[in-house]
Amino acid sequence: MIQATGTYLLTIPLPLEEGGLLDGTQVAYESYGEPSGENSVVLLHDLAQSHRALGPVEDSAYQPSGWGRELIGDRRPLDPSSLHIISPNLLGSPFGTTSPLTEDPFTGQRLGPALPLLTVMDMARVLSAFMRGVGLKRVRALVGVGLGGLVALRLAALFPELTAGVVVIGAARALPEALRDRMGMFHQMLWMDPEFREGFYTPEAGPRRTLRKLRLEYLRLLYGRELLTARYRDIAAAEQALEADADAFASTFDANAWSLLCTAYAGCDLTEFLPKIKAQVLLITGASDLLAPPARVRETYHLLSASGIQTRYHELQGAGDHGALLTETRRLHGPVKDFLRRLR
Repeated sequence: MIQATGTYLLTIPLPLEEGGLLDGTQVAYESYGEPSGENSVVLLHDLAQSHRALGPVEDSAYQPSGWGRELIGDRRPLDPSSLHIISPNLLGSPFGTTSPLTEDPFTGQRLGPALPLLTVMDMARVLSAFMRGVGLKRVRALVGVGLGGLVALRLAALFPELTAGVVVIGAARALPEALRDRMGMFHQMLWMDPEFREGFYTPEAGPRRTLRKLRLEYLRLLYGRELLTARYRDIAAAEQALEADADAFASTFDANAWSLLCTAYAGCDLTEFLPKIKAQVLLITGASDLLAPPARVRETYHLLSASGIQTRYHELQGAGDHGALLTETRRLHGPVKDFLRRLR
């Protein structure tokens, strides 16, 4: 089903929101289906995922790819027989797009901590340049999950002409304040690990113990007790699964990249930018999503609606944790299909 996979090189330097200039930016992507008119959908991944939405199952407890298998396919919300779906890797994510793992052309070493601070706006600006570069002047919709949802909203506000619609799954205008504060401390916690070495650790080493701890903390936000007990025979088995994921993540994911991405996620508040959106918006969250609590998403709905933006809100009942949004996707099929069908 994968139509194409590749890396696009931006031809112009990118000024960053917090200062500095990013040159030679590259964007890894995967696409499904054939472009035809304005049938393209840009699919944006969550914090710890890759752009490989239909990637193969990996021999690891941590699965960054394949998260879109229940979202993309025949008779699913994103059907490649009628839609062209393109899934780019976000700026700063260590799966092929420019990130701390990218080689510095002048030194031949990884950029590491030399990569400047990134923001959600920087991610949106890179995506706009990427979209234009691959010939996407206007798309049917931007579909974003978690962090990708924030990027989708920021992109729609920054360049209103780029999309007819925005589907936001598991995101609001910002993370809850307590979670923003906590995630904003992740960089400091990594810095305090002696193995972090101010970001200049070797690929074989790094602050794995702290990275494992932070991943485990994040996983417990994604998966609540009700969902875990439904998936596993008991809490002990569920805890074992979470710990296996955290172990695999700590030996796979780059600590500098995790720090950059979490800082961008925590630092994002889109309140002042929402009125600039011209596209129709669909907001979806789960009843027990701790990253995008229903009250927070409803607040975002009211902010958008008050600005005259056509907005819909859909709350998934039952096991509605953030981590279930793309695994229990049959509940998404109707709302997303209906929204995309009505876009012009």
